[in-house]
Amino acid sequence: MTPPMDRRHSEPSGGPLAELTVWAVLRAVATAVRRRPRQVVPFTVAGLVVGLADWIRTVDPIPMQVPTSFRETVNVQFSLVPMGTSRTVRAVGALVDLRVPYLLGAVGLELLVLVAVGAGGYLTLQRALDVETDRTAVLRYGVVLALVGFLPQWLGTPRVTLSNLLVGLVTVVLFSVLAVRLFLFPGLVVAGQSYRTAFRQSQRRSYGIGWTVFGLVVVLGLGSWGLAQIPVAGGFLSTAIVAPAHALSLAVLVRHTGRTTPPAADRQETDTIGR
Repeated sequence: MTPPMDRRHSEPSGGPLAELTVWAVLRAVATAVRRRPRQVVPFTVAGLVVGLADWIRTVDPIPMQVPTSFRETVNVQFSLVPMGTSRTVRAVGALVDLRVPYLLGAVGLELLVLVAVGAGGYLTLQRALDVETDRTAVLRYGVVLALVGFLPQWLGTPRVTLSNLLVGLVTVVLFSVLAVRLFLFPGLVVAGQSYRTAFRQSQRRSYGIGWTVFGLVVVLGLGSWGLAQIPVAGGFLSTAIVAPAHALSLAVLVRHTGRTTPPAADRQETDTIGR
């Protein structure tokens, strides 16, 4: 079992952060990748799967859609769970009345992308946080990814137009607060904490570093959206570059703000679930 971490030590870069700014975190991520380049391999593989899925959706006869964010002049495409931005999406409605072979192929493709991105995120975070592999944590992480990252795409989330400036500003502020307070949540789940504990800890640990987290949300969101705009290879590049940067940034902040191992109550709960 990994011992409790002192918040001043053991960043993924191998040393402590003298200051916690957006650029300090990103420098720590870059240093971690230079020292252990294999950390980007899981998301590189996931990026290949995402790129292949984009191509298949484009050429097969089953209807697909281009994300609404692609029609924006600029967009912060941020996801709570580390992942890239696909160039194509397919909603459940497109699968209605399909013949069985087409249905199985389409569902299998979406599940393949989910598994690839989930494995990429879990493995990257697990290695960066230096925690033991836990089947319960794997399941919890996969559920969060499916609900937050993929379910809205599959259900065909409608486009919301905010014509009122005040309503738009309030919506942006609410989204920003949620993104900041829940930023650490996926990393804490991978570290073995229950949903409830990870939720509370993510909120508590984000106090005092809110502007740094907000800056990371903007940088990562713009990067994911911007790379996805590149024809053909955008989904691959967004997943292979931004997703690991997101995961490693998460690891830096989780380590910086406290222990990575779950409290005793969470460990007891996990042991009970695993029996």
